[in-house]
Amino acid sequence: MQTSAGAPVMGGISTSQSPPFAVPIRYMLFGVICFGLFAIDFAFQSSTFAHGVPGTPSVVALTHALTLGALLSFVMGAVYQLTTVAFLVPIASVTAARWNFWIYLIGVVGLFTSMSRWWPLGLLVFGFVTVISLYLYCAVMLTSLAKTKVRGPMFGFVLSAHAYLILAVSVAVLLVLADSGYVPTLDLAIGQLIATHIVLAAGGFFTFLILGFSLKLLPMFTLAHGFSTWRQKWTLRLAHVSVWVIIAAIWVAIPLLFWLGAICGLLTLLIHLWDMWAIIKNRMRKKVEWPILGVVSAVVMGFFGLCLFLLRLFWHGGEAGWQTIVMFYMLGVVTMTVMGFAYKIVPFLIWTKRHSRAQATRQGNPILISDLIDVRRSRPVFIGLIAGIIAGTTAASVSWAPGVIGGCMVIGLAIVMFSVQMLRVLKLPTLRKELFRHD
Repeated sequence: MQTSAGAPVMGGISTSQSPPFAVPIRYMLFGVICFGLFAIDFAFQSSTFAHGVPGTPSVVALTHALTLGALLSFVMGAVYQLTTVAFLVPIASVTAARWNFWIYLIGVVGLFTSMSRWWPLGLLVFGFVTVISLYLYCAVMLTSLAKTKVRGPMFGFVLSAHAYLILAVSVAVLLVLADSGYVPTLDLAIGQLIATHIVLAAGGFFTFLILGFSLKLLPMFTLAHGFSTWRQKWTLRLAHVSVWVIIAAIWVAIPLLFWLGAICGLLTLLIHLWDMWAIIKNRMRKKVEWPILGVVSAVVMGFFGLCLFLLRLFWHGGEAGWQTIVMFYMLGVVTMTVMGFAYKIVPFLIWTKRHSRAQATRQGNPILISDLIDVRRSRPVFIGLIAGIIAGTTAASVSWAPGVIGGCMVIGLAIVMFSVQMLRVLKLPTLRKELFRHD
C-alpha cells in the first residue's frame, strides 16, 4: 500500500524558484477585489434570482464576474506560486505571466461591461482578448509542467485541469460567435454549447485543480504524514469518466448517461473525502483550523450538489433549476475551497515578502504569520456562506422568493467579510508601493 513520505511536510509555499512577488499577488489582488464586487452585485440582484429569470445580461455578467474575475484570477496567481513548490520547477516565462495580467484585466473588465449591456461587438472584441490571455496562461503552465520530474495523481490533476480550461475556452469562443450574432448557425446548438462550457469549466478545470492541489496543500497546512495515497489514482480516473460521460449525455440526450456521469462524480468525491479524512487523521497540528474545515466542507457540498443534479433529472425546473444547481456548485464547492486556501496562502506570501528576512517585531516579539490574521475570524465567513447557500437553494426549490433573497444577502455578506479580511492582510498602501518597485 502506498503511503506518503515518513516525514511531515514542513515547507512553505515559497521556494527559490518562486516567481517574483508581484506576479502572483496582482492576480490574487484582482481576484479579491472581484469577490467583493461580485458579493455586492449578487445581493442587489437577489430579486432576479428569486423570480427565476436566468440568462438575463445582468445575471450572465454577474456569473462571469465570479468565474472569470474572482475565482479564475485568484487561481491563476495561486497556481503560478504553487507550481514552483508542488512540481519543483520555475514557471516557464515570468515575463509572459507578468504582462498577461494586463491583457487579462482588459479582457475581463471589457467582457463584463459588454455582457451587462449585451453589446455584440464588445462581446466579440473583449471575448477574444480574454481568450488570448487564457490561452497564454495555459501555454505558460503546460510548458512549465512539461519540465517537471514530479509525476503521480497530483500532476495528472493539474495537467488535466489546464487541458480542460483550453477546451472550455474553445467552447466559449463558439458561444461568443453565437451571442454576438456573427455565426447564427451556432444558435441551433446553443444549449448544448452552454452546458458543455459549464461542465468543462466547473467540473473540469476548477474541480481538477481543487482535487489536485488539495493533495499538496492539505498535508502542508495540517503537517500530516504517513497517510495512504493509493486511492488518488482512482479519484483521477473516475473524475475524467464523470466529465466525459456527462458531456456525452448533453449531446446525445440519453438520461442513463447523466446518471452514470453523476454517480462517477459522487464516487470521485467520496474517495477524495476518504483521502482528506486520512490526511487530517494523520496530522501533527492539534486543531483543524476553520479554513481547512471550509475546504473539507466544500467537498461535502460538492457531493450534495451532484445529488441535486440527479434530482434535477426528475424535477422539471427549467433553466432556473439548472441555474440554481450551477450556482450551488460554484459557490459551495469552488468558491469555498478557494476562500479556504486563501486564508493560508495570502498571509504566507505577505509574511514572506515583508517579514521573513527583516528583523521586524511587534511589541518586542518577531512577527509571525498568525499575527497577520487570526484564522478563527474565518468561522463566521464559512458558516454564513454555507447557511446562505443551503437557505437560498432550498427556497429556490420551492419558489419562495423571500428565502432566496435572504440567502443571497447572507452569501453576499459572507463573501464581503472574506474580501475585507484579505485586503487587511494585503495592506493596500504598502502593497501599492511594492507592486510599483522592480521585482
